[in-house]
Amino acid sequence: MSQAAVDTAAALLTEARGLLLRGWSQGAQARDETGRVVPAWSEDATSWSLLGALLASWQLHGMALDEDFVAHAVDARALGDATAALGDATGTAGLDVWNDAPGRTLVDILDAINQALETLPR
Repeated sequence: MSQAAVDTAAALLTEARGLLLRGWSQGAQARDETGRVVPAWSEDATSWSLLGALLASWQLHGMALDEDFVAHAVDARALGDATAALGDATGTAGLDVWNDAPGRTLVDILDAINQALETLPR
C-alpha cells in the first residue's frame, strides 16, 4: 500500500465520518432533507449510509464515478483500501446490509470508521 493511498484512504474515512455526523441514513445510501432517496454524491443529500458517506467523500476528493481508474490509481486504490478497512472493522464486505441491520446505531457506524482508521498502515 503506497503512503499516498493510505493518506487518501484515511482522508476519505475521516470525511465520511464528518458526513455521518451531519446525518445518518438507513435503507438508502443517501437521502435529502425530506427523506427522498438521492445519489450519495448529490448536493441535496443530507444523510448518508456508511457506504454512501464513503462514496460521497470520494466524490468530494474530485473523483467522478465514471472517471478513468487508471488515470487516478491512487484515488481508486484509496477507495479500495478504505472499503477493505471498513470490511475488516464490520466483518463483512456488505456495508449496506451491515449499515441497515436492525438495531444498528450511529455509534456502531462511527466505531467501525474509527476501527478502520486504526487498521490503516501508518
